[in-house]
Formats: sequence, C-alpha cells, structure tokens
Amino acid sequence: MLLFHSDNLPHHGLERIFELAKEAGFDGIEIGINQNVDTHNPAYLKTLEARYNLPIKAFSLNESKDESLIKVFQGTVREFTTCTLNLHTAGPFAFKYQRWLKEIAPKLAKKYQHRLCFRNLPSESIMGVIPKRRFNNLDALKGQGLVCLDLTALALGNNDIMQAITILKGKMKHIYLSNVYRRTPYSLPNRGVLPVESFLTKLAKLGYSGSFTVKVTGKSLQEGNEAVTLQKMQETVEFYKTYFNQDGLMKEL
Repeated sequence: MLLFHSDNLPHHGLERIFELAKEAGFDGIEIGINQNVDTHNPAYLKTLEARYNLPIKAFSLNESKDESLIKVFQGTVREFTTCTLNLHTAGPFAFKYQRWLKEIAPKLAKKYQHRLCFRNLPSESIMGVIPKRRFNNLDALKGQGLVCLDLTALALGNNDIMQAITILKGKMKHIYLSNVYRRTPYSLPNRGVLPVESFLTKLAKLGYSGSFTVKVTGKSLQEGNEAVTLQKMQETVEFYKTYFNQDGLMKEL
C-alpha cells in the first residue's frame, strides 16, 4: 500500500490533499498530527475518507512539537482502528514524550489495534556531542520493536539503504520513500543518489508485506503549481508500481 503524507503539502488544506492524492492514484493517506487543528478532528478526517474513498492508514506526530501534541494525538488516533502509528524516538530532554512513548503508546496501539512503529530521524547532536535522539540507529530501533524506515534520514547519516533490509529483516513494517537530489533531502523517490529502484525491487522479491509512505518536501512537488504537483505525484505512483511489482515477479516465477 502506498500512502501520501499530509505534511508533503504544508500550504494546502487537507481536503485538497485528499483530492490530489486520490486523483494521482495513491492507496491512502498518512496524517501528520501538527498544529493544524483539522488534523485533530477525527470526525472531519472520517468525512474526507468517505468523500474521496481514500482511507487513512497511518498517523505520525510532528517531532518539533511532540510533547505539546501528545493529548490531541491520542484523541485522534483512538477514533481509528488498524492503522500504523509511525512515532519518532525521543530527544534526550523530552522526558514527558519519553515516558509516553514507553508506557502509554504501546497500550494505545494494543487497545485500538494499531501497529506501533519506531521511526528514525536524521542524525543530529547537541554541541556536537550529545545525540539529539535516543535509539535512533538501526540496531537500537529494532530493539525497540517494529520499525518505520525513513530512507532520507538513513542516508543523511551515511548509511546504506540496501544494507538496512538485512539489518532490520522482519522488523521493518513501514517505509518512508524519498531521495536525495543535488544534496537536497526529501526529494521525490524517482530521482536522486539513493538506489530506491533497487531497494523496491529487492523488497518485492523478498515478499515485503508492509506499507510505504511518500514523505517529501512541498518544494520537491513544486507546491503552488497544482498541475505540476499532480503530475509529480502521478509519476511517483507509477515509479512505485514499476519497481515494487510483486505481481510481475509472480508471473516470472
């Protein structure tokens, strides 16, 4: 399943995002809970699902406002079932979020039949010494539980995305698709220095059964020029279908 992240078009309203994603051929939506109050409104989100026949299959939490958004995140996701919660690891001083992530988030996921995945972020440090995020490398992430692998975040730490498949094995259940183009992170997956084509092809051969979310910048989609934005979204869907083609592999066999 290929999802479109609502954060990809930060200057668009949610309804227009649903409309564009549906027209482009995405299978569903991932909602990023942020300061936009529409993302806190389960009734409105369900209305958009029904109106565009496009399910919300994943939720994530804005990493810069995680502690202030915990309450609205819980209130929103509990109105949905069988979704994936892609949650980033905690910063060293985010004590409230650390405790919530360890004690509450797993209970929330279990109660509402969600899949809880721990997501890597770009490697950063405080004063060049203290890691900004705990448990952010691949070995630490898989020790936490299931993993949402962010390809650009991984690459920015000079890690090999192909090797990640072997390291994570059965723990990888969700993937954020993007690329790095001309040193610009979170570019469209079909253009850049990362071997996303080989990555998708290998996953298809291995029978990967998790989901994907396209997580890119509004600039990469040329937000503001909707004809071009829609075209780029359609090209991304076609790219995904070309290289993550499990039906094609079955025919070959």
